[in-house]
Amino acid sequence: MTTAHICIMAAIIVYLGAMIFVGYLCSKNNNDSSDFYLGGRKLGPLVTAMSAEASDMSSWLLMGLPGLAYLTGIADAGWTAIGLAIGTYVNWRIVAKRIRRYTHVAGNSITLPSFSVTVTEMRRRSCSPSERFLS
Repeated sequence: MTTAHICIMAAIIVYLGAMIFVGYLCSKNNNDSSDFYLGGRKLGPLVTAMSAEASDMSSWLLMGLPGLAYLTGIADAGWTAIGLAIGTYVNWRIVAKRIRRYTHVAGNSITLPSFSVTVTEMRRRSCSPSERFLS
């Protein structure tokens, strides 16, 4: 092994140790799964919006956007990136606050699918039998 390999291995081991240490410290603050997944609902709407956008953009941003740039040129990819930035801002300003508020009211939902199921069930219970038949 060369000194470069030893330095790389040492950096990986130090990083792994630091991540285990941070995980151990943060595990003391988690009492249930809501604390783990949602940070005890102490995180602001900016973090909520960034998390939603990261989940939305994860795969196609890595594969689709470079493909778009290759196929149509950098201008279309640039406009797509601008649209994404505007969408993230709108999500942060409008959608994220409402989602935080309504997921807490709707049975303390942790994920958006569980929120959707809870809201659908709440609406179904409040409908008349004829409305349920038509929907």
